[in-house]
Amino acid sequence: MEHGKLVFGTLVVALLLVASPAWAVLPKAADWQMNETSGQMIDSSGNGNDGNPTDVVRTGSTYVFDGSTSRVAVPDNNSLDPVDKEITLRASVTVPSGAMNDDSYDIVRKGLSGTTGGDYKMEIKRTSDPTVGTLNCLFRGNIGRVNRVANVDIVDGNRHTLECTKTSNSVVAMVDGESYSKTGTAGSIANGKEVLVGAKTAVPLDDVFEGSMDFVGIDIAQ
Repeated sequence: MEHGKLVFGTLVVALLLVASPAWAVLPKAADWQMNETSGQMIDSSGNGNDGNPTDVVRTGSTYVFDGSTSRVAVPDNNSLDPVDKEITLRASVTVPSGAMNDDSYDIVRKGLSGTTGGDYKMEIKRTSDPTVGTLNCLFRGNIGRVNRVANVDIVDGNRHTLECTKTSNSVVAMVDGESYSKTGTAGSIANGKEVLVGAKTAVPLDDVFEGSMDFVGIDIAQ
């Protein structure tokens, strides 16, 4: 009888996991804890995606970006390209309250809107009220471009945990556990561009993040 319970319980768990893929934790393609006091931004995922910081102030637990010249560049690596797999961008950020000094602050991105092979990004987008900024998640692949905005102000001086997820048929923006989804298929994303943390482009500098980051991560299904 106990054996039967064990088999039945195992079967139920297996069925639930199959029916609920969102429960699964995606493997880390890059995991930047931002707790170094000097040198490179170290990737703790084991994939070697270390970054090169410029004009970033480090406290030992956070990176502070000045909104002007700060950024971190991570060399291109195939492990950072989701291709047609599920991908989640993660970050913990604090943006000072007040007017944003640009139309958006990039948190992490790989590629631009015209990049061959597609692109993805997590950014804080300024609204018509310059003191209000919301999370924008964008993924562009070989099928289409899908983005989702989370209608929550995160330019308020408080720490926020953010996620952007692309599945096979949706994009989900999440702020502090509250999710906003949009149905759509981006398709495969793979390009030869570096990953930039805290800026859209290095030359010329654009959409430079202002505030602090506790961590940034990229998770991609295998």
